[in-house]
Amino acid sequence: MPQITENELKQHIKSGGFASLYMICGEESYLKAHYVNRIAETAVDGAYADFNLHRFDGEALDFDALSAAVEAYPMIGGRSCVILKDAPLDALNKDDYAKLKSIFSDVPETCVLVLWQNRAEVQPKKNAKWKSILKDIGERGMLLELNRRTPGELARLITSGAGKRGCSISPGDASYMVSIAGDDMTNLLGELEKLCAYVGEGEIRRDDVDLICVKTVEAAVFDLVKALAQSDSGRAFHILATLFQQKAEPVVMMGAMISAYVDMYRVKVCQAAGGRPEDAAKIFDYRGKEFRLRNAARDSSRMSLAQVKECLDELSRTDGLLKGSGLDEKIVMEKCVAKLLLQSAKH
Repeated sequence: MPQITENELKQHIKSGGFASLYMICGEESYLKAHYVNRIAETAVDGAYADFNLHRFDGEALDFDALSAAVEAYPMIGGRSCVILKDAPLDALNKDDYAKLKSIFSDVPETCVLVLWQNRAEVQPKKNAKWKSILKDIGERGMLLELNRRTPGELARLITSGAGKRGCSISPGDASYMVSIAGDDMTNLLGELEKLCAYVGEGEIRRDDVDLICVKTVEAAVFDLVKALAQSDSGRAFHILATLFQQKAEPVVMMGAMISAYVDMYRVKVCQAAGGRPEDAAKIFDYRGKEFRLRNAARDSSRMSLAQVKECLDELSRTDGLLKGSGLDEKIVMEKCVAKLLLQSAKH
């Protein structure tokens, strides 16, 4: 199945020269929804959308209705567009898949059929069934995979988006916003809307980002680790309470904490050998994430290698309790935070 780029799809939309069949998949939900809607808006005359635009839920699929929609001649000429969202292609039984295959293989030129895989992962390199499915969809089909944007691309999106909303934000503060709010575009743009509504007009500053934006679990946990390393018990327990209020999963929190302390341990080992924190990037995979090592060096500056190791041992014990003891998770996490605070306070 031919794979196209995002820019190539933009050209299809601009020119109106659509293929009969598209599969749109990947990690970035916002972009997938955006391009599915752009195809529909361009392929179908808005005045006749009630007749020529058809949407189907793959989880409750009526094969006869889908086939009829694909084959129907569009009202007042032009094109029809059929959108099939989250069809469980790799889980269909043999007979149902055969029905769907017959529809894929004979999409008329008057129709654009879009397979919108919003939840399912399409992995032909890892899953032989998906490889077979993509082959069956036919030579007329186009595959577009939309994955996460890089932090730099997201920061530029935030800067541009703020300008369109009558505000401004510096590149540095836009990058900071991405670092704390995460790389999900739907969430980021929602946070930007809140910021612009709060500021009204003018410049969005870092203090505004801290006040308005909801931090990802990972960003909040890194703040927690910083408070622990500084023996700031009040801030540490406040962050932990906030995470529980946001219903963050304790196992996810623990994974992020372990990751942060592993960063510290690697930095301390490099320093003990006479190296620099950045040297760990040459040994481990920190490409594009070198800032984590700089943060780890800063946060662990008051701690010894032995203290960091003791903290990792405590985190490992707590991880085991969270996954298998059945104890109250909040109490387990609070006890762990208390022990980490005691460890960091040793001199």
